[in-house]
Amino acid sequence: MNFNCVFPDCSFKQNNIEEKDFVDHLRESHKDQIKEIAEKQDIPIHMAEMITTSNSKVFINSG
Repeated sequence: MNFNCVFPDCSFKQNNIEEKDFVDHLRESHKDQIKEIAEKQDIPIHMAEMITTSNSKVFINSG
């Protein structure tokens, strides 16, 4: 999959990686931001990670 991290202060952009690798990036680089989202939205942290992952997926149009 292709990912472009949605956090404005982050320049993470990578093609052809596994989703778990992107989640690792979130956990390492954006732990506090994910926690803040979870608290604001009153959702579990893993759900905030899933939403952020989904919003960071990039679909490349072919042809």
